[in-house]
Amino acid sequence: MDAKLSNFSELSNILSVKSSLRTNLMSLFTRFGLGHLLCRMSLEKQAGIPTVLLILSLCLFRIAGESIHSMYKKSYYDLLNTGHNCYYRMMRRATMDWRKLLIGMALRFLAILRKEHAEVSSDNASYIFDDTTLEKTGYGIEQISRVFDHVQGKCILGFKLLVCAFFDGKSTIPIDMSLHCEKGKKKDFGLTAKQRKNRFSKKRKKEDPNFMRFKESTDSKLQVAVEMLKRAWAHKSLRAKYVLCDSWFTCEYFISEVLKLGKGDLNLVGLAKMGNTKYSVNGKLHNAMELIALYEGNSQFCHNCRRYKCHYIALRGKLGDQPVRIFLIRYGRNHRWNVLLSTDLSMSFVRAFEVYQIRWNIEVLNKECKQYLGLGACAGRDFDEQIADCTLCFLTYITMALEKRFFEYETMGELFGNMEEDLMALTFWKRVLYCIKRLLEVLCEHLGVTIDELEESLINDDEAASAYLVMAKALEDGERTKNVA
Repeated sequence: MDAKLSNFSELSNILSVKSSLRTNLMSLFTRFGLGHLLCRMSLEKQAGIPTVLLILSLCLFRIAGESIHSMYKKSYYDLLNTGHNCYYRMMRRATMDWRKLLIGMALRFLAILRKEHAEVSSDNASYIFDDTTLEKTGYGIEQISRVFDHVQGKCILGFKLLVCAFFDGKSTIPIDMSLHCEKGKKKDFGLTAKQRKNRFSKKRKKEDPNFMRFKESTDSKLQVAVEMLKRAWAHKSLRAKYVLCDSWFTCEYFISEVLKLGKGDLNLVGLAKMGNTKYSVNGKLHNAMELIALYEGNSQFCHNCRRYKCHYIALRGKLGDQPVRIFLIRYGRNHRWNVLLSTDLSMSFVRAFEVYQIRWNIEVLNKECKQYLGLGACAGRDFDEQIADCTLCFLTYITMALEKRFFEYETMGELFGNMEEDLMALTFWKRVLYCIKRLLEVLCEHLGVTIDELEESLINDDEAASAYLVMAKALEDGERTKNVA
């Protein structure tokens, strides 16, 4: 007999920690109406299996830190009754519009907040752009290349993940993403001819969503970021007041596209590079260091900020044809300067500084997704799988962000721990039910009754119920002895 009464000690351990499952994971995911989203995309089924079931399973087991392979290797306590290939097929599905699904989940997130009257009215609503490195080990992965990692200060094998996040004043959620490779100066992707030849490849139809994602991998990240911005701005509930970005994105082209899109309702706040970029101030062109040399010490432009313990120079000028507010900042006794730009010419230094600090949220988002949800861990060779894996990670993050919003968890790590525990509890209840089922079957066989007769007898006769429990214990001991023998 597979059922072991000793397994009930596991149940007591769970109950001693939490008297009930406060977080109903299935209910939480159901609130997003994934099925309706997929229905609108005409993607209800994959090889006869509901797509929503496949996506939900992958999200849940991502919380448990499991991959498709490990799920089936462990059999995951009989929770899975589908073959593992259906998951891989779905992730490679050419017609699967992962981008539309991600932004649909983000819109549902905001809709749920409105329904629960949990939305916030904020002057800090922002789009945040950032890129992060996803390191890989397989040279056979489609579109793999060497990319420069700023953290390690060297080129590594992997992808650059470009993320567009939305901050509504309280929560930061991913709303769009793209994966990029880098061709390098020699246009060889940093690989040998043999390595490039051995990379996986397949044909794609131009009308399928996966064709555009594949094409984006070699496009400029700036151009892709502009397209992301346009898609987000098209949804009224996703409209923000600021675009926040680091020095890689802050340039004349990106600023002009932001101002053109918003028509005065959208401004950019971002760091700029301390390089040779020329700013027009008082009719003359100067780079950042020249501006510092010209205006440092001039009390009309130089100020000290006690709140943030920094010294700054505030100027009005132009970057190309775009009017900008220029803040040259030096922290404490540090001799290093930074350039902060704002297209809102009425913005004070303190306001610009506080708005730009929101950009840190996307760094936290990327770190948490890598630490808790396995962002970038996919080893699939198909580029479509890589896109699907990142999207599934962000879908899970959005769901967790909703839970965090409602229950006011202090950190995402605390929330992740509780959700992982809930998932383990759910799988254990599945095993408990299986134990009870086997126990009832054996009792019915030995007593010569049907399950219905046994249930009626247990309900109406307390003494009979006690006797059955004693018999069940004896049967269990006997079965255990047989198994040992």
